[in-house]
Amino acid sequence: MFTQENGKFYVRIEGRFESAHFLYQYFADGSDEPIHGHSWKVEVFLEGKTNIRPDGISYDFLTARNKLMDLVHSIDHILINDHPDFKGINPTSENVARWFYFGLKEEVKSSEGKIRRIVVHEGPENLAYFEPET
Repeated sequence: MFTQENGKFYVRIEGRFESAHFLYQYFADGSDEPIHGHSWKVEVFLEGKTNIRPDGISYDFLTARNKLMDLVHSIDHILINDHPDFKGINPTSENVARWFYFGLKEEVKSSEGKIRRIVVHEGPENLAYFEPET
């Protein structure tokens, strides 16, 4: 029976947003990168307290999904450099991934879950991901 197969379960939630950014001191001469925009995607991979519950759910991600959408809405259609959390911080894909982790970690912990990986896609071809140390 398929329910006897052993393995580890993760669930994934996703959000999308449109935002602009530029990187500070990007060029060799110390000048900033020009402002430009992307269609971003964030993926959050979650794990539950137990591998799988008797009801067949490994992690009920509704709480995390609601918080993810709050974060996405706060960063959608803005210049990320102007977001209060990014004042003086380079809004790289890496830092955006870490920002999502910081914003989600307490909600996920309160629902007895763990964030295993956050992937931020900067357009369709480039991505960075953050895996928190456990």
